[in-house]
Amino acid sequence: MKFVYASRMGHVEGIVKRVGIEDALKIQDGTEKIDGDYVIFTYTDGKGIIPKIVEDFLDANPGVKAVVGSGSMERHADTFNFAAEKIAEKYDVPILAKLDMDGTEYDIKEIKTKLSSLK
Repeated sequence: MKFVYASRMGHVEGIVKRVGIEDALKIQDGTEKIDGDYVIFTYTDGKGIIPKIVEDFLDANPGVKAVVGSGSMERHADTFNFAAEKIAEKYDVPILAKLDMDGTEYDIKEIKTKLSSLK
């Protein structure tokens, strides 16, 4: 399984590192390419939308198998992790986690467990 992430504030990148994924592809502008199945880690943009670069990436790269979302419950409680929910619905994939900012140690452990069952 491959891993892809988009991180604007650094929280998602921190999650990927804490999970122990060393070879994840970082989405810079949405034009990146990956072949095969992958899990995407993302933030939510604006008022609960999928970031444009993430949408562009997903449209150009079939194979998403699961999503992990990061958001701010304090700042955006009404749209918390909507990007992960919208990706899960659009691509019919599971949400492995919806984290507040960079998550807790428990969250990271749960993600690791769920990722190992995907392989």
